Amino acid sequence: MVEQVLSGKLRKYAATWEHIFNDQNITTKENIARCYSACNSSKGTKKLSDWINSEYCKKNQINGSTVTSIIKNVLQKRGCKVEQRC
Repeated sequence: MVEQVLSGKLRKYAATWEHIFNDQNITTKENIARCYSACNSSKGTKKLSDWINSEYCKKNQINGSTVTSIIKNVLQKRGCKVEQRC
């Protein structure tokens, strides 16, 4: 779901809901994170660990310490250190 884009704003900055695990049937708070449309699109169907290590994330300085607490929790449960890439 994408928020309505305000006049004069770029769509890539619109807020969306991202499924952390690519299963739209899992709609618990542990599987949903608010993010920019551009980030949501860049993740697509990638696994979270693949996405956080992607060129998109490197280019945009997205890593375990810059993401929301929901994402940090998932990364930590998978053995990733928050301050680095996985």
